[in-house]
Amino acid sequence: MSLAVHEWRKLFRLPALWAFLALSLLFNALLICTLSEWDRAFFNEASADAARLGQRVDQAFCDGLSALPETENRSVLLQSVTGLENVFETYDTGILKEFYTDIVKNSPTAVSWMAWKYDALSARVDHLAQIGAGMDLYAGPATQGSHQFLFGTLMRSILGEASIAAMLGTLYLLGYEGMHRTEGLACASQTGRQLRKVKVLASLAASPMFLILVAAPTLGLYFARFGYGGVWDASVSSQFNYLSDMLLIRPFLTWGDFTVAGYLAAALALGAALTASFSLLASLCGTLVRSPYLAALAAGILCFGGLGLTSTLGELKLWVGYVLSCFQPIVVWLCCGGWFTELGLNAVLPWQETIAVAADLLLLGVGTALALRRFRRKDVLT
Repeated sequence: MSLAVHEWRKLFRLPALWAFLALSLLFNALLICTLSEWDRAFFNEASADAARLGQRVDQAFCDGLSALPETENRSVLLQSVTGLENVFETYDTGILKEFYTDIVKNSPTAVSWMAWKYDALSARVDHLAQIGAGMDLYAGPATQGSHQFLFGTLMRSILGEASIAAMLGTLYLLGYEGMHRTEGLACASQTGRQLRKVKVLASLAASPMFLILVAAPTLGLYFARFGYGGVWDASVSSQFNYLSDMLLIRPFLTWGDFTVAGYLAAALALGAALTASFSLLASLCGTLVRSPYLAALAAGILCFGGLGLTSTLGELKLWVGYVLSCFQPIVVWLCCGGWFTELGLNAVLPWQETIAVAADLLLLGVGTALALRRFRRKDVLT
């Protein structure tokens, strides 16, 4: 444990790390400031009205909203909820099934996978209709834009910055002795030869800390500007929330029942696991490639090369390969705005992003363990 603490001290006393985190927070603050004052005012007023009247849009809600002092935003909100019906009572997932199976029609295997997924999704639609999730207000007409900014744009930025910090921190620890020309001295003892394992575990444990350091101030600033007091218990499957993919608009259909608060907690938990998988990827590269600079290059090639591979497979209509490539950490990261939904072409399994991250952690963990064994054996022989 004392060795791990020593490694953490080296990592968190690195000035470049704090400079990177400071620049990340500045970038996130600029992202938040791009939101218009009208969007913020409408969201905050809708949230305040929901705090007074509740989230479920029914006749009592409409009567209560009509009784409140009239404002321009409130008039728009009242117009949008008047005559609202439960959209899930008549929604047919066959539309999605037909659309996506038609895209992958030249691959019978991919067609069967897509058909199975959307057949399974139909049961979720029936459930959402029964519990009336679509009748929650969330933030009314401001829902889709605010949801995609928070869970798409801002969360993607947070996770990307935390993952980069985790990868660079991992490579820094693994290359520390080499950069200071003390690796030969360290490997002369049995404890020194075990040091790389300690470094990998220390960097893996540090990865959620990076997420906290980026997410806490960023989300703190966002929630200071956008009042979620009346929104936290809203269903994210409100009919005001939707996804748009390849010009096809569909409801925000999740595989589980999520409130906004629960969805945020689940996204951050999965984000912590995703950050850890990027740390393990850097550990694998840093163990196989002694130079930290070459290891960073290798990690970058694996990430962006894998993303290019996914794009190429899609262009060539090799859909089985495309779907399998979507299990990569970089693709899971890009899809964070639709986590826990059916994800269109980017998934063939319910909860695929969660399964993908778990599989990535397992495979990268095993790969890193094997690489560490090879490293120790090589040092013993030399």
